[in-house]
Amino acid sequence: MNYSSMFALAQDHHVVSSVPYTEPCIGCVRDHQRRPLGVQPPARTAPRIQAQPHRPSAVDGALERVVAWTALDVDHARTLNDGVPDAVQRDIDALVADGRVDGGISNAVRGDGTWEVFSAPHIKRLAGPVGVIFSPLRYIIEDGAIVSHVRHRGIVPDGWLSASGAVEEGQEMVAEGRMRPTCLIKFDKFWIGSGAREDEPREFPAEKTVVDTVVDAVGNAGFLDGFAKFPVLFYDEAKGVVIFQFPPLQSNIAAVRT
Repeated sequence: MNYSSMFALAQDHHVVSSVPYTEPCIGCVRDHQRRPLGVQPPARTAPRIQAQPHRPSAVDGALERVVAWTALDVDHARTLNDGVPDAVQRDIDALVADGRVDGGISNAVRGDGTWEVFSAPHIKRLAGPVGVIFSPLRYIIEDGAIVSHVRHRGIVPDGWLSASGAVEEGQEMVAEGRMRPTCLIKFDKFWIGSGAREDEPREFPAEKTVVDTVVDAVGNAGFLDGFAKFPVLFYDEAKGVVIFQFPPLQSNIAAVRT
């Protein structure tokens, strides 16, 4: 048998297939499917992770309740001598325990706007028993400048005590059991106004009377550095709530932006 005959015989017993060799499809072995060599399996899509909804914390609830309570006094009938209900005080204490200061103290001292104090325990404790009523107490902050107005009445003539100066970041100090950021308030102008004639305070007089001169001098003489440093216990920028302490009387003062 020559070479040609041997080759022909081999062709009779070994049929060459035109279908290329295939390998198992790993993702489809269960279905006994096969894919051609070199063909990539379809890309698998990663499972979509759904964002978890925000679950309000106990602090969120306390903050919402405090803001809602302050909004109830539309007629400004409450005074600082009245204090706050026990439930609201518990919420204030929860915020103090949380101690969040949004953006840090450098941001808090730039909290521009008009802030009205709704809780000042030292006023209830000290002024109430002697018959002096304080309300409202407001702070107006703009570009590092601060103006304070408080109205007094009761056994004293109806009037306003006002002061202005600057507010800036201070050094940390211990308050309520831990280190807290502080703000420094440096008042350098003091004046008074009549509440009997005006429901709003007067501006600092461009031309001072003798009384204005005396009040300004006494205010500057009596304003000590020890009264200028206030630990910031809580600050929520979005809701507009701040709590700070008056260290000489250990009084935690709470205010809301109006």
